[in-house]
Amino acid sequence: MTRLLLAACLALSFSASASAAEATYRVEAPKTLKVKKGVQASARVSVVPREGSHVSPDAPISVDVSATPHIEVPHAKLGRHDAKETAQKGVAFDIPILAMQEGTGAVDANLVFFICTEKLCERRKEHVQLAVLAE
Repeated sequence: MTRLLLAACLALSFSASASAAEATYRVEAPKTLKVKKGVQASARVSVVPREGSHVSPDAPISVDVSATPHIEVPHAKLGRHDAKETAQKGVAFDIPILAMQEGTGAVDANLVFFICTEKLCERRKEHVQLAVLAE
C-alpha cells in the first residue's frame, strides 16, 4: 500500500511539473531542416514564454549540440553570448549545421535555462531533436 501511494505521489508530481512547464513556456524548433550538402545552414531553437513568464536574462543558459555522423555542428556548446532575446521575453539560438554528404541525419539540442514568473524562477531542461535532410 505504501509503495502504491508513493508511486501515485511521484506520478502526480511529474504530471504537475510537466503541466507547470506547459503553462509557463514552449520550445519551438523546426521538425525537419532541409539543407544543401557542404553549405552551412542554421536551425533556430526558441524558448517562448507564456503570458506572465520570462526567461531569466541574468541566469546561466546553455545549449549542448550533437549530431549524427556526416553532419557537423561547428559549435557543440552555445551559451548566453549566443542567445538572442525575443520580443516575448524569451530567447532564441541559431544552431549552425553543416551536412557533409547527402542523406538524412539528426541534430540533438539539450537546452538548460531558467523560466521565471512573479513568484519564482525555475531551472528547466529541454531536449529537441531536429531531422536533417541534406540534398
